[in-house]
Amino acid sequence: MDSAEFDSLRREATKLERHLEDRVSRYQQLAQRLATGGNEDGMMHSQNQSFSLLDAAETGNMQHSNSSFRSKPEEEEAILSADISRTLQSMTDLINQRMQPVAERTGKSQHALLVKRYREILFDSSTDFHKTSAAVARRREARDLFQGADKSKKGDARDPAMEQLLRERNSIEGSRKSANAVLGQAHEIRSDLRSQGNSLRGVSSTMVNIASNIPGVNKLIETIRKKRGQDDKIVSGVIAACVLFTLYYLFG
Repeated sequence: MDSAEFDSLRREATKLERHLEDRVSRYQQLAQRLATGGNEDGMMHSQNQSFSLLDAAETGNMQHSNSSFRSKPEEEEAILSADISRTLQSMTDLINQRMQPVAERTGKSQHALLVKRYREILFDSSTDFHKTSAAVARRREARDLFQGADKSKKGDARDPAMEQLLRERNSIEGSRKSANAVLGQAHEIRSDLRSQGNSLRGVSSTMVNIASNIPGVNKLIETIRKKRGQDDKIVSGVIAACVLFTLYYLFG
């Protein structure tokens, strides 16, 4: 019963995984268009149309998809961001509240490994999404700041507040680069630790096999020791007999 329930939950998790990967990929493509300006009307119209058709096919709402053809990149970004956030929350609840308890009840190692795998997928997708979302937010803030600076220049007036914001932005950008470098190192360390963990599990398995064979080795060593003790006793007896025979021959 628990195994059948886990299989059903696994299929649901696989469906959410594919949906999440598709949405995160779309979000990253949209972020790249926003970064490059993304004003090619034909490309934007074609891509927005394909996205909206897919959404309409999933929701069954073709009328809503027709209006979404005219959505701006910012609106598309907000829709995708909300969809990804909902999917992340749904997958988190599915793994922690449903799959994990069922895996613990079944007690099967493959079920525990599947739960671990889905958690890693969820972590990687969440990291990619938050990183891309932060990049989109930074580009939006930079655009707003530079637009404000351009307006100030056109009006022949220097805005001290805007200049201060630009300096703070540069400082934050430097801090962000440092933080990204630290996060990259942490990701590499995490990968190394995971590899070392796998190696240690292999060593542990080898040690268990050696430990299981040690009782037989100890028994063999004990048998050899007893046999050697018996041989020593025989040799000692023969030497003693020879000494006694020699004494009897000389003084007898």
